[in-house]
Amino acid sequence: MSPIGFAVLTVSDQASLDAEADRSGPAIEKILQEQGQNFASNARLIVPDNVSKIQNAVLNWARQDDIDWIITTGGTGFGVRDLTPEAIKPLLEREASGLVHLLLSTSLKHTPLAALSRPVAGTIGNTLVVTLPGSVKAVKENMQALLGAGLVEHAIDLVKGGKGQRVHAELAKSSGETPRHEHAAPKPRSTLSHDPSAPGAVYRINTGGPLPVGADTVIMVEDTHLVSTIIDEASPFNGEEKEIETLAQIPAGENVRSAGSDVRKGDLVLQKGEIIRSSGGEVGTLAFVGRKEVEVYKKPVVAILSTGNEIIDLQVPKPHSGDGWGGIFDTNRPSLQAALEGMGYEVVDLGVVPDELSLITYATNFMHSHLRANSIDAHVSAIQRGLDTAHILLTTGGTSMGPTDLLKPVIERHFSGTVHFGRVTIKPGKPTTFATIPAPSGGGSKPVFALPGNPASALVTFHIFVVPALRRLGGWPEESVQLPRVRVQVRFIFCGLSYSGDADQSSSVV
Repeated sequence: MSPIGFAVLTVSDQASLDAEADRSGPAIEKILQEQGQNFASNARLIVPDNVSKIQNAVLNWARQDDIDWIITTGGTGFGVRDLTPEAIKPLLEREASGLVHLLLSTSLKHTPLAALSRPVAGTIGNTLVVTLPGSVKAVKENMQALLGAGLVEHAIDLVKGGKGQRVHAELAKSSGETPRHEHAAPKPRSTLSHDPSAPGAVYRINTGGPLPVGADTVIMVEDTHLVSTIIDEASPFNGEEKEIETLAQIPAGENVRSAGSDVRKGDLVLQKGEIIRSSGGEVGTLAFVGRKEVEVYKKPVVAILSTGNEIIDLQVPKPHSGDGWGGIFDTNRPSLQAALEGMGYEVVDLGVVPDELSLITYATNFMHSHLRANSIDAHVSAIQRGLDTAHILLTTGGTSMGPTDLLKPVIERHFSGTVHFGRVTIKPGKPTTFATIPAPSGGGSKPVFALPGNPASALVTFHIFVVPALRRLGGWPEESVQLPRVRVQVRFIFCGLSYSGDADQSSSVV
């Protein structure tokens, strides 16, 4: 096999102005030169942290027949100017996730800061491309891993259409075995050996199991071939592997995680303000470090109430009499209850209260002070139950401009509440109201969201206003409470004229 031609690209704003500042590029060349005649340096270049300049250099090299391996160094971190992954990844025709894993796992053995590295690896045509960090120390560690066991030579041989026979032959020769050129699928075995103390012996281990004393490496069963089994009815190991053949040369420490390598004593695994989600990751992390209990914010309890003469409770239907019209079923409470419980909130159902139009009219014209309590008693009673049993009150209906829209005057006159806003400039949802009522037990107040009675308006305003409030009450950090937003372009057409402009997704357009 002819020498592997390689090219080294250093990505650095500083080194592009002063070549003497480039330490990692020369380090790569020196490491490969020490490999003897297996590698030939055919190109070297320094470019600033610029996507187009990185891409131009890599694409030009990938078209050259004498360059088999492109190595970049620098620009793979989390810094604002670290753009190498963004430049290289779109160019790759096939990604090599295994090489990325190798680079990360190698660096993580030396420093947890390697978790912030973003290596990329893959092929462009018949050329292998690998990105390395800008640190000389990290470069040396990664190059040692890539060159171990002839990994890069094997990869480039396969990329160029070979079958990797030379590498397998050399591995077999070094172990004194007959060369094998094809991998064989492992055969299922049920009995296990538990005595790896003898020289040349192996130990069958399940994923995640502890290594026996003296073992330091794990070879995957896919990289082994069963040669023979023990056939002796009197032996306790009858049917177990007697001889196996290894099909790959595995360096010490491969597929092994040292005790404390995931997290060390004193490391921070979760910090105050992080959200424990139902997807399970945070709970698994806590269990991993042995924490059975942590302090969390209690989720607020929500009381929901519907108002309106026309509304019928589906669970306790009492049709309205007169003119053959029986009313409409209340959809708001079931919809909001389903949404709230789906988010994990406890819900107190306050039912439906009517708006007594006739009593209100009579009270207004003749005996307002005397009859007001009778006409709105249902509202007062329901709201009081909500204040006594929940942290936040959610109502629908009764917030518009009609004579039977009672919620605002009830909140202000009977509970000494404060209406902070009673209309918003969105559609649907204009009559949305937000108020606070002093807590019955004293010490603070309880929020009240009075949403429109229209079902579509109620659900829209619930997600825009109520969900962020619930999250904030539940301890979510302020920057995480809002629903995701994206920028969109809105086009207005008026009298044949059009106008385009940017707007948030949450903006309203009439």
